[in-house]
Amino acid sequence: MRDQVYDRIRADLEEGRLAADQRFVELDLAARYGVSRTPVREALLQLSREGVLERLDRGYSVQTADLKQVLDRLEVRRILDVQIARKAADHASAAQIRAAEVALAKARSAHERGRHREFASAQQQVRDVLREACDNDTLGRCSALVDDSFRFVRTRLFENAENRRQTLDGMESVLKAVAAGSPDAAGAAANLFVDTLSAFHRKAMGG
Repeated sequence: MRDQVYDRIRADLEEGRLAADQRFVELDLAARYGVSRTPVREALLQLSREGVLERLDRGYSVQTADLKQVLDRLEVRRILDVQIARKAADHASAAQIRAAEVALAKARSAHERGRHREFASAQQQVRDVLREACDNDTLGRCSALVDDSFRFVRTRLFENAENRRQTLDGMESVLKAVAAGSPDAAGAAANLFVDTLSAFHRKAMGG
């Protein structure tokens, strides 16, 4: 039951049926899902351990997106993404590159239509493919953990069209280098991508 409630909370956050800025209280969620408070409590604790939710005096909320948290996560992404891009350039198959290109095209279409949730999902598909292509399961799991803990905050940040545009440009540069089979170029593109996002968020968030 805990796993079912966990999956439903995540799905409701992903689809916007639960607002990311609301307070989540055991009693309210138990009534919403028609279950006792115990599986809700366990699901919320698990989401808190994963960094998706933060505990408040009464209840939980989605992790906040202050500038320090955004920049901290980008610095971790720099460490991981540069190596993922380099290894993907060495190991990516033609099918994996094509899958990433298809996902990137979906992200571009979602951006142009102002569909930030669709954009978030599509850009995540690009990142998932690159993680698979890097041929290092441990590296990929570490990257997925960082992404997952910030997923719902990132979706909110993608409401900003300029953030989406810069993300598209950065992913395109990385993917182009990966497709060319150039580890140095791919690593440099990933590093520049993080620099660009860091500068954008400092400006957008007053840092």
